[in-house]
Amino acid sequence: MARDLLPIPTNLPADLLAEIEGARDTLAASKANSTQRAYATDWERFCAFCDARNVEALPAHPDIVALFAHVEAEAGIAPVTIGRRLAAINHQHKETGLASPTARDAAGIIAQMMAGVRRKYARKKDQKAPAAADVLAAMLATINGTGLRAKRDRAILATGMAGAFRRSEIAGMQLPDLAFEPSGVRIVIPRSKGDQDAEGQEIAIPEGRQIRPVSLLDEWLEAADLKGPDPETGKSRRGPVFRRLTRGDTLTADPITDKTVARLVKACASAAGLDPSLFSGHSLRAGFLTEAAAKRANLFKMKDHSRHKSLDTVAGYVRDAGIFDDHAGEDFL
Repeated sequence: MARDLLPIPTNLPADLLAEIEGARDTLAASKANSTQRAYATDWERFCAFCDARNVEALPAHPDIVALFAHVEAEAGIAPVTIGRRLAAINHQHKETGLASPTARDAAGIIAQMMAGVRRKYARKKDQKAPAAADVLAAMLATINGTGLRAKRDRAILATGMAGAFRRSEIAGMQLPDLAFEPSGVRIVIPRSKGDQDAEGQEIAIPEGRQIRPVSLLDEWLEAADLKGPDPETGKSRRGPVFRRLTRGDTLTADPITDKTVARLVKACASAAGLDPSLFSGHSLRAGFLTEAAAKRANLFKMKDHSRHKSLDTVAGYVRDAGIFDDHAGEDFL
């Protein structure tokens, strides 16, 4: 989708052409790969919409963009997704050197349409159940045996909850990012949803006395022979922490995916007698915050651990945990 940084004459020296190619790569990195893929899909969808109505997609008239937003909403597309699709349309215009539809929208028809879409088609947030300490313990209890898969799955659940990890962070965890010490384990998250500039964030997970996430993680690494230096090179091991297993439970070098985490959470919830539709990969992250709030943990410590940019989301867990405490109607209801 990105246009060239500048027109390239055919008579440029090879070293300059190489520099320009490198600059293109840097420009492309301005948006995460997932965002670029989403924008590409969104733009194709808008082009198909315009083709079906015999109107231009580039440049797009503001009225057509507003109509597109309405049609998408009528088709059941969530307002937040429509907002992203409009951003993709604007992005494509800017990348091709054209003024974006919103910049040309003197009457504000696009903004008005989106306000109407959000008001008319607003959805209640699908809040999944948290895997707090008691729920997580019940899930862990459903994983029987001492085989490789059992140890891996227990480590995924325990580490995921203890670190308040997003499922993508669990799947993307690398061996060099782990540092075990007497008090627990330090885990570096090189890049995540809340850290798009890849500055890196470090969290600490203590051993604990009930879930014992550090021991479960250590048991998995030991069983998978992922601890200590590489016997061939003598250097620290590299590669994903949580790896895909074959049907015969043979270890592979491939990482699990975020879908692996989600499926595991649902399967263990079902095995524990819980409704699997209420749980998702996010339940592990929500479980830590729910349990920490119930135990009156420090709000700022919770925010640091969960790596939220704002206190607002974390404060929501605290408010929910204490919603009946010192209730305004306690003395007269």
